[in-house]
Amino acid sequence: MLMEVDVEKNFGDFQCRAAFSLRTEKCGVFGPSGSGKSTLMHMLAGLLEPDRGVIKLNGVTLFDRQAGINLPPEARRIGVVFQHAHLFPHMSVKKNLLYGMNRIPTVERSINPEQLINILQVEHLLDRRVSKLSGGERQRVALGRTILACPHLILLDEPLSGLDGTLKYQIIPHLRRVFAEFSIPMLFISHSLQEMRMMTDEVLIMEHGLIEKQIPTDELAPTRMDNGGRGYTNQLNLEAIF
Repeated sequence: MLMEVDVEKNFGDFQCRAAFSLRTEKCGVFGPSGSGKSTLMHMLAGLLEPDRGVIKLNGVTLFDRQAGINLPPEARRIGVVFQHAHLFPHMSVKKNLLYGMNRIPTVERSINPEQLINILQVEHLLDRRVSKLSGGERQRVALGRTILACPHLILLDEPLSGLDGTLKYQIIPHLRRVFAEFSIPMLFISHSLQEMRMMTDEVLIMEHGLIEKQIPTDELAPTRMDNGGRGYTNQLNLEAIF
């Protein structure tokens, strides 16, 4: 993947300015709440129009203010997985999964639905209504629906922040396996250092609406940990079994 971005969006006192170039397939956008991460994601996806700038993905211009180019979201081939799954409540899990795939030409369907369903371990859920799913199951179905639309890039906007610790660490192996199996580039947006360590190879650090640094993920931890930057924090949860 090659993504080239140089955009700006103003909201009164808050200004979001992002300029970067990406070649990695597993990149994160890391920063505290209110730093501009979601604003950047919305501009990339075509859900928010920048005030100025350029967005290119694999040599294709998605947005260019000066040239008058602004492709709509459905033409950008960028999938989005939000914090909340936003599944269609009137459809079964199977129909939700196949929704995007059924709306692209057959020749562009490069992912086998059965293989993806197996990796996400949702075979037993296919006939179920989405109202009967747990939070973790809903997120897996939302991810599957996005991937089956065969996007050129997937944006994950804090997809795990609404889940408790147990569910979060049940979903992460599925995420890692899916992106490894199908080689779909992703931009993983989060304020969690642990999620960055497990999901990305490179990180854009965002603060106060600006991309402050672009570094390998391994270099992020020592500067952000709660132990004075001396290294990683180990966490071990113990439960008594009687």
